[in-house]
Amino acid sequence: MSRRKAMAAALAASLALASAPASASPLSFPIKVDDGFPLPGPPDVTAASWLLYDEWTDTVLASFLPQEERAIASTTKIMTGLLVLEQSSLADLVTVSSNAAATGEREIGLVAGEQVTMEALFKALLIHSANDAATAIAEHISGSVSEFVDLMNQRAAELGLSGTSFANPHGLDAPDHYSTAQDLLGLTLVAMSHPDFLFAVRARAMSFPPAPDGRARSGTATNVLLGHYEGTIGVKTGFTDDAQLTFVASSERDGRRLYVVVLGSEGAGAHFADARALLDYGFHDLGMIGSLSFDTRYQSAYPRTDPAPLVKAAGAEALIHLSAAISEAPGAGDEEPAVVIVNSSRRLPEPAPSSVGAAFLYWFHMAFGSD
Repeated sequence: MSRRKAMAAALAASLALASAPASASPLSFPIKVDDGFPLPGPPDVTAASWLLYDEWTDTVLASFLPQEERAIASTTKIMTGLLVLEQSSLADLVTVSSNAAATGEREIGLVAGEQVTMEALFKALLIHSANDAATAIAEHISGSVSEFVDLMNQRAAELGLSGTSFANPHGLDAPDHYSTAQDLLGLTLVAMSHPDFLFAVRARAMSFPPAPDGRARSGTATNVLLGHYEGTIGVKTGFTDDAQLTFVASSERDGRRLYVVVLGSEGAGAHFADARALLDYGFHDLGMIGSLSFDTRYQSAYPRTDPAPLVKAAGAEALIHLSAAISEAPGAGDEEPAVVIVNSSRRLPEPAPSSVGAAFLYWFHMAFGSD
């Protein structure tokens, strides 16, 4: 158990014991592995690679092929946006080149020769997913797209993103342009630590300065979970022929912030459906809930696969379900890798603690007495 998780467990136990009598059940964790309870596995999703992460406990709750290198489409712009904040000022005035204006695919409508603030380009990049804004940003910061790509790869190396290679600032398909679900999570956590980044990816729409000819320009968020899935705070979508649908999503509820990365989702809106299903799984099935009891017969709140009744009484018991195991890539001829649930269970043999203080000391030892 990591020190952060151990501290969290000890704090939860101490608060529960301090606020309730010994006969109450203030703290609970849902799954027990040795009494025949069904274990909730992750949902079926279309993504070829995915990852679910709980920032509060610094835990990968579940994943599938998280280190597989794949095309990532416009989730690339997470790195481009991070470099805006690290290498420039939002107050900079950017002159748009003909190269930037002609980037192609999804654009905000930049016109060669016009001048736009970096702040406007930054928002167009992350909210509207504008490819022309990405090119203009790259040229302003580094002088050319190729030099900016070098900067992107240098920053990726500094962050330890060993499965990542960038070839452009926007994510359009290109040789040697790829990342992994694990690397995208690490990159996103760094980017989301910047308030300006967090503010931008939470927005559902944006205004943009009018074009030189007076034409109105505006942007809308590509992340449809914003305003439609409880607690959503970002972060970035993507699609190309090679990548299919990609999405890094985040949601906050009850003090927990979960992140989902899905790569290679297939079907209309599949990346949103996949992210919803994984976030639901994290919030509902892998939550930090459970019970402590003293000199009471154990009775489960979950249906049991074992028909035999429980007849044992425990002095105190805590059940912890933190995560599902990471699934590795199958070898040649192997079947799809099974998802294994990882659980932790601690039971104090009878007799029960003689006092609330004794019970706290036991759980303190359980939290800090092992790695």
